[in-house]
Amino acid sequence: MRAWALAVLVALLGRVAVAANQAPTNGKTPKYDKSTEIKLKGTVVDVRDYSCPISGTMGAHLTLKVQDGSTIELHLAATKYVKSYEMVFNKGDEIEVIGSKVKLNDADTIMAREITRGQDSFVFRDENGKPVW
Repeated sequence: MRAWALAVLVALLGRVAVAANQAPTNGKTPKYDKSTEIKLKGTVVDVRDYSCPISGTMGAHLTLKVQDGSTIELHLAATKYVKSYEMVFNKGDEIEVIGSKVKLNDADTIMAREITRGQDSFVFRDENGKPVW
């Protein structure tokens, strides 16, 4: 019985540790800010889904390498939305993103409004930054 209780406790502590690593450390979840909207071009270097403090659900994320060699994370939308519309992004994709540049855990990040890849355009937020999912 003690072993079972210990296993449950370890599992719960592990979940708390993971949640703590993903939640904003300053206690504030950034909001889309039209005044910080920018346009970036670059190459996708990572594609990940994880529990996102911005979307409040499992979210789709890209890491974009821009012209100066730096990288920045893009928050797209809820993973369910991205998958339901068969929006597939791969490492090596050349994309252009329009989105709000905000701080999350003291790092710059982009809340994507629209991504263009070649002739394809993917919309995640309306003109005012409101999620379309």
